[in-house]
Amino acid sequence: MTAPLVCWNCGASLDDIPRPISRHANCSKCFEVLHCCRMCRHYMPDKRPYCDHDRAEPPVEKESANFCDYFKPTNRYSESDASKGDRAKSDLDALFGGETVDELDVDDVIDLPDQDDALNKWNDLFDD
Repeated sequence: MTAPLVCWNCGASLDDIPRPISRHANCSKCFEVLHCCRMCRHYMPDKRPYCDHDRAEPPVEKESANFCDYFKPTNRYSESDASKGDRAKSDLDALFGGETVDELDVDDVIDLPDQDDALNKWNDLFDD
């Protein structure tokens, strides 16, 4: 029995995706396209032109949906690829203090004028 297919981007199970995988199919978790080079068994990221099929014409964007007739889905998920995103997020957190937008108090960041003061200035513009 073959291993169940998982998304090339997030590793989520693709049991709910009908076979054969359509060009319009997306992962239900991360919404990445599935009929793409990154999900194909012919995709070879270490080799140019990235496809080991003799007759295929590989598209420029390997993460975009394509019309390749030689598409054969396989499990291409890699923990190391996913950890790159986690490392990037932790680097950004270290750079900016790790606060999310929800944790920030907007009034502390932006000194907003009082509403009455703004209304008074507006009225002053049109006084005779």
